Amino acid sequence: METFLRVATIVVGLAQAGAVEPAADGTQSVVVPADRPPPATEPSVLVPQPPTANPPSQPPPAAPPAVPQAGLATDMLAQALEPLAGRPGATNGTAALYARPLPLLEALDRSGDRGRRLWITQAYWKVATAFAAVRWATEAIERLELVAPGGDPHDRATLDVATAAARADLADARAQLGAAQQELVDLSKLPVTDPLPWPVDRPLAIPYQTHFEAIFATRPATGRVRAIARTLPARHEALEARAAAVRAAEKAATMAEADHAQGKRPIEAVIAAHAALVGQQREFLQATKAYNLDIAEYAMAAADLSIPDDRFAAMLIGAPIQWRQPPATAPANPAAPATP
Repeated sequence: METFLRVATIVVGLAQAGAVEPAADGTQSVVVPADRPPPATEPSVLVPQPPTANPPSQPPPAAPPAVPQAGLATDMLAQALEPLAGRPGATNGTAALYARPLPLLEALDRSGDRGRRLWITQAYWKVATAFAAVRWATEAIERLELVAPGGDPHDRATLDVATAAARADLADARAQLGAAQQELVDLSKLPVTDPLPWPVDRPLAIPYQTHFEAIFATRPATGRVRAIARTLPARHEALEARAAAVRAAEKAATMAEADHAQGKRPIEAVIAAHAALVGQQREFLQATKAYNLDIAEYAMAAADLSIPDDRFAAMLIGAPIQWRQPPATAPANPAAPATP
C-alpha cells in the first residue's frame, strides 16, 4: 500500500506540475495528467500542439496553432495499416480480415485482469505489425505482376522465381498473423465465436518521454527498466532511419522497373531492387514492434495496477480509441410464472 501511494504521488505530482503536458517537440509521455478527461474517439497517435509564438503579455491567437508534421515513420505506419479491403482484386477473404475491429482498450478491459496488461498490449502490437506485413506482402506480389519479362525465357524464369517467393512470403505473413491473433484472443478472453481481431489503434512512432529520474526517484528500478529508459531514444532513431530506408528502397525499385521497361537494365536489377524493398519493410516492422514492446514494458513498470485501463493505454499511445463494456443483459428467470 505504501509503495502504491508513493507511485501515485509521483504520477499525480508530475501531472500537476505541468511536466506531462504535450511537449513541443512532438513526444509522447509515460505520464498523463490525472485531471484530463478521457479523449473522444480520435486517431490513436497523439499529435501534440506546439507552443504559441506570442510572448506571455499578448493574448493567444484566435485560430488554433498549426499542428507539427508527423515524422516519416508515423506516416509510413499509417499507410501500412490501411485495410486491404476495397483495393482492386481484393477478395472476400481479404475483407474478412477486418470484420472484427478491436480497440486496445477493449482488449485490456475484456480480460478482467490488469496483471495481464503487458502480455495483452504486446500481443496487440504483434497483431498490428502482422497486419502491416500482410499488406506489404500483398503489394509485393502486385508489383512483380506488373513487371514485363520480355521475350527472353531466362527473364521469364527469373521473374517466376521471384513471384513464387513473394507468394510464399504472403502465406507466411498470413500464418504469423493468425497465430498472433489467436494469442490476443486467448489473453483478452474474446468470444471464440467472434471473427479474429483487427487492431484499430496504431503503434507509437514518435519519441517517448520516460520521466525515469522522477518516477523512480524513491523506489528501485530493475536493470531491464533502466535499459529500456536508456535505449528508447536509440530505438526511435532506428525506427525513423528504417522508414527512410523503406522510402529510398521504394524509389530505387521504381527506377529499376522503369529502366528495365526501356531496356536499360536487366531483369536481375528489378528483382534485386524488389528484394531490397521487401527487406527494408520487414526491418521497419521489426523496429516498430521492438519500440512499442519496450514502451509497454516500461509503462507496466512505471504504473500501478490500480490505474484504470484507459489511463494505462494513454501512457502508451496518448489518445487510444475509446470503448466501453456494454451493460450485461439480465438473464431470463426460468422460475417466473408464465403470463396467462
